[in-house]
Amino acid sequence: MSIYGMSPDPVENWVQRVAAASQLFLQHNGPHSWLIKQSIYTHFQRLVPILSMSGFQAVTGSILDVGAGTGALTLDLAWRIGNGSLVTAIDNDTEALKIAQSLAEQVGVRIATLAGDATALPVKDATQDMTVARFLFQHLPDPSSALFQMRRVTRPGGRIVIIDVDDEVSLFEPPEPRHRADFRKAIRTLQLRRGGNRLIGRQLYRLMRKAGLEAIQVMVIPFVRLGLQHGRRPEEIEAYQIERLLMEREELINSGLMTAHDFDAAISEMEQGFAQDGVDDRFEMAADFIATGLVPTV
Repeated sequence: MSIYGMSPDPVENWVQRVAAASQLFLQHNGPHSWLIKQSIYTHFQRLVPILSMSGFQAVTGSILDVGAGTGALTLDLAWRIGNGSLVTAIDNDTEALKIAQSLAEQVGVRIATLAGDATALPVKDATQDMTVARFLFQHLPDPSSALFQMRRVTRPGGRIVIIDVDDEVSLFEPPEPRHRADFRKAIRTLQLRRGGNRLIGRQLYRLMRKAGLEAIQVMVIPFVRLGLQHGRRPEEIEAYQIERLLMEREELINSGLMTAHDFDAAISEMEQGFAQDGVDDRFEMAADFIATGLVPTV
C-alpha cells in the first residue's frame, strides 16, 4: 500500500498520517526538507524501540525531548503515550520547532515546544518523568554536560533515554565498495572535526555511569536494508540519501578528506548499487544504540 494511503493497522496508519502531513513542508524545499525526509524514511526505525521498550510504554506525566528538531521522536512519543502525558520538544532551532508544532496539530497529538540549548536546558529541576535525546549526542563536543542537564531536570526515579549511532557497528554483503567505504570514514572524520562523534553509541554506558544513573541498560537495535521495506518507495529513499550526501561534498573536498574524483566515484557506486536492487539485493545492516538509566531516588 502507498505510504500516503490509509491502512487499518494503527502503526501503519500513524506512519502514513505523519508522512501526509509532512508533504506541505517538502513542497517548498526549505532548509529543513532533508530532516523531514529523514523523519519519513526512518519512521519504522524509530517506532521499533518505542513500541518494544517497557520504559516508553509505562511512562506517564512530563516527557522532554532534547534536540527534537522538527519533532520526529516528539510526535511518535505523543502518539504512543496519548493525552495523559505532555511531551515537550526542545531545540535551539526555532523554525524547526514551528514545524513540529504544526505537524502535531495536523496529526492530532498534543505537544509543547521550547527553545533552548542542550547544555543549558531552560527547564526547572526534577520536573520531568522522562528525558530523551535521539541522534543528539553524536553532534555534541561535550555530551557529559548535556547528560548532566538531562539528569538535573528529571525527577528522582525518572528515566533518561539516549538513542544514537555507532558507525563501526555495520555489516555489508557483498562487501561495501571501496569508495563508499572511504566516504563513510571521511564523514566520520568530518563530524569529529566539527566536535561530534559517530562512535558515541559504545560510550553511552560509561557516560551514564559517570552521571550517577542507576539500572543502566544498553540495547542494540539492528536495522537492515533489503530493497523495498514496509511498502516504502525505494526510489524516494535513494534520492534522499544521495541528496543528503551531496550536501557534504564541498566541505569534504575543501577539508582534504576526499578528492572530487573519489567523492563522485562514491556517489556513482551508490547509484549503481541502488539500480541493482531489483536483481541482486544487497544486505546492509547498521544499528541504533539505546541507553536507559534511572535517576537515583536518594
